[in-house]
Amino acid sequence: MRTCLLMLVFSVVCLFIGYHAYLFIMPSVKVINQSGQLLTRVEVSLPSNNLVFDNIGPKQTMRIHHSTDQSDGDYAYRIRLSSGAYISGRCGKVTNDQYMKVLELTIKSDDRVSCIE
Repeated sequence: MRTCLLMLVFSVVCLFIGYHAYLFIMPSVKVINQSGQLLTRVEVSLPSNNLVFDNIGPKQTMRIHHSTDQSDGDYAYRIRLSSGAYISGRCGKVTNDQYMKVLELTIKSDDRVSCIE
């Protein structure tokens, strides 16, 4: 009985560590809303993926991980604000097998977007 309990605890700890290692290693896109209004939809297009964020409130941050299997290209974004306005643009480079990369899109109060790779 004790051996089974130890094996169960060990398995849970290994799964926990593996899951967090996966999240650390996989590339992602992080959207930071500093615009002062609701972002009703944020679409980020990669060469081989399309990421969609819905309803990001003021001062809120969301993150989505994506596949490392990408063609070479760049990130394209299209942001719809609660006012009905759209912000579009491109930034950052995508290549195949990029690990631990985070593209950070920050939407400012003057409806500008800053990108940090």
